Amino acid sequence: MNKNIKLSISLLALALSYAVSSSAIASDAPAPAASTDKPKAAVTATAATSASGPTDDDMSKALLNKINKGSGDIVIRTGDLPAGNATAPSKPETKPKATKAAAKAAEKDHHDVHWSYVDGPGGPENWGNLSKDNLVCLKGKTQSPININVDRAVKAELTPLEFLYRPSQLAIVDNGHTIQVNYGEGSNLIADGRQYRLVQFHFHKPSEEAINGERTDMVTHLVHQHHDGGLAVVAVLMTTKPPVSSKKYWWGSDEVKENGLIQTLWNNVPLIKGKSEAPGVVIDVNQILPADKSYFTYMGSLTTPPCSENVLWFVMKNPIYVSEEQVKNFDRIYPMNARPLQPKGDRLVKETKAN
Repeated sequence: MNKNIKLSISLLALALSYAVSSSAIASDAPAPAASTDKPKAAVTATAATSASGPTDDDMSKALLNKINKGSGDIVIRTGDLPAGNATAPSKPETKPKATKAAAKAAEKDHHDVHWSYVDGPGGPENWGNLSKDNLVCLKGKTQSPININVDRAVKAELTPLEFLYRPSQLAIVDNGHTIQVNYGEGSNLIADGRQYRLVQFHFHKPSEEAINGERTDMVTHLVHQHHDGGLAVVAVLMTTKPPVSSKKYWWGSDEVKENGLIQTLWNNVPLIKGKSEAPGVVIDVNQILPADKSYFTYMGSLTTPPCSENVLWFVMKNPIYVSEEQVKNFDRIYPMNARPLQPKGDRLVKETKAN
């Protein structure tokens, strides 16, 4: 065997022996007995300690490499050890993305809030924040309802409204915000030469619109749609106050009686919200129109989300009369479902000129 090879093997054996003895001397405490129930945390810590420094195998390889190169010394320096075994800098602990997760959770909770008439997260002041589809509720410039100042309304010779209504099978639903009646096809409104189909009517308590700052007990909104998608809403005010000209006779008085159509509707309100009922009853919406059909008109919006604008409004100047019990019955279902008044801005309000 070649003398150099013999010398190399001898030196290698010597280095290994030295490394093993040095490792044993470096430990002051005796090695703990092996235990099968050693805590996992301790095992992890031991493994981490071993990985932090070079192993005996790494030192042997480095020494053999030196001998083969004939470098002239057998001192093992840090630079001679494999780079992968150098103590790696500790990585900063990765923090959970709590902020992002919390934001997503908050966003989800935000969208889970449904709009309502009660102050709070879903209240009228927050409708525009509940969904991007409702932004116009917050940023719109022609929102409804408004207060109509009679002294500021322009008196004009307006075309009379033509109510071409016919009887319909009753289809009634409590939609969670109001009592709504979906009306059958064939009933129309003619306004300024345009024909609008009556789609549905529903109720608010108190009236959403105000006349000279005063709201009535209730209002019904008759919603019509043109074939081009345009909307026209007729607001019929409802009051329990008797007419000023009411008289008393020996057989009684002409005090306000209950409205027949309203009573039919209340009799057939579904027991379950969201469920539409068709009880086989025929109704005639003409029964909730005032005899005097003069009106105010202005451009506005829907009074519920998404608050779409460019709605042509007709507010009847004269209310219809209902009984206190009929108003109380609605109050038992919806004590208050009216949107706050919105700024009128520079909008023009017209009023039919008195004859």
